[in-house]
Amino acid sequence: MLIVRVMQCMSKFIPAICAAIVSLCSFNLYAASLQVSPISLTFTTGEKAKEIWLTNTSDEPIRAQTRVLNWTQVEGKEQLNPSRDLVASPSITEIKAGDRQLIRVLRMNMQNAGTEQTYRLLVDELPKSNQANQQTGLQLLLQYSIPVFVQTNEITPAKNGLTSLAQVSFHYQNQQLIVKNNGSRHIRLSELSYVNPNGERIPLINGLVGYVLNGQTMQWHVPANAQMQPKGQFEARINSDGLVQTLSIQ
Repeated sequence: MLIVRVMQCMSKFIPAICAAIVSLCSFNLYAASLQVSPISLTFTTGEKAKEIWLTNTSDEPIRAQTRVLNWTQVEGKEQLNPSRDLVASPSITEIKAGDRQLIRVLRMNMQNAGTEQTYRLLVDELPKSNQANQQTGLQLLLQYSIPVFVQTNEITPAKNGLTSLAQVSFHYQNQQLIVKNNGSRHIRLSELSYVNPNGERIPLINGLVGYVLNGQTMQWHVPANAQMQPKGQFEARINSDGLVQTLSIQ
């Protein structure tokens, strides 16, 4: 999930706003008055609708906007583009203090694309009406970006409850972890660590590392740790597997 705080920003600062997006993997953001649950959505074959809840934990009304964008990765960079495949309803709502609002995400295109389709559901907290009237340009107080996946009939092989990495390759060079996903579904990496030959585990990234969409390659900066010894192994949790597994570094 992604979150960005923007206060009283003019439209000329849009590039800076985009650069301020920070990845989060915690279920709740206690500093935010607008809470979203769940933090990801997955459509199985034939499913037409999913639901999320927006909760206002403050003592004042909140205005929120929802929209769904197509999510792709090109040359290692995330891209969001308009799409009519999924729609969120209602698109704009006001939530009373201490109340919550149901948002339905509706699948408009039921054709099977053959590979997993990926989207982002954006939930924007908007300023109060009187604030918006006094200001110009882009006005966002808070933004959540929730991954949405539309799966195909294909089932990813699993062994002992672990996601198969048979179609995923890993490289580590120049302090960059490079992951290429040749499978038909995304993979999600978290809890990255390095295990020395003596079994000592060195945590490198405690939370979310990132997503690699089907057919794409992504890379992340993973600084070398002084405690890392040669001939060790990287480990990470893949998707929501119960256990971490060793990454076969090539």
